[in-house]
Amino acid sequence: MEKNRFKQNLYDEFDANCYKVFGVSGTRVHEVLSERGDDLYDLFEESFDYGGAPFMRLKMLMSIARLEMVYYETKIGRELSQDEMDERFEGLGIGLNADTIAEYANLYHSQLEEAERQEEVAKQ
Repeated sequence: MEKNRFKQNLYDEFDANCYKVFGVSGTRVHEVLSERGDDLYDLFEESFDYGGAPFMRLKMLMSIARLEMVYYETKIGRELSQDEMDERFEGLGIGLNADTIAEYANLYHSQLEEAERQEEVAKQ
């Protein structure tokens, strides 16, 4: 992972938010998911490369929110509705609201579309 002061601030915020939501460090969250083959740090860096610091920050926030949602859905034994999910994400107190969630969804889908276009170009 490339270390620079600007990105480090984002990683520090991720770490603080992981402590707030899960009671463990962001490094520990990364380790646990890496054991399952998911490298959050790579995803964060890809997000930075695509959409800069704002998208990287949103990716970090949504990664925390989605992981917390998985734990909660497992606990209650059902999937949350979209409204329940939005309410839960906002209630985490890490900076997510309807606007930031919508912004993330738009950027995320744009990133996927761009990756698909690049794959098509590479095949030609």
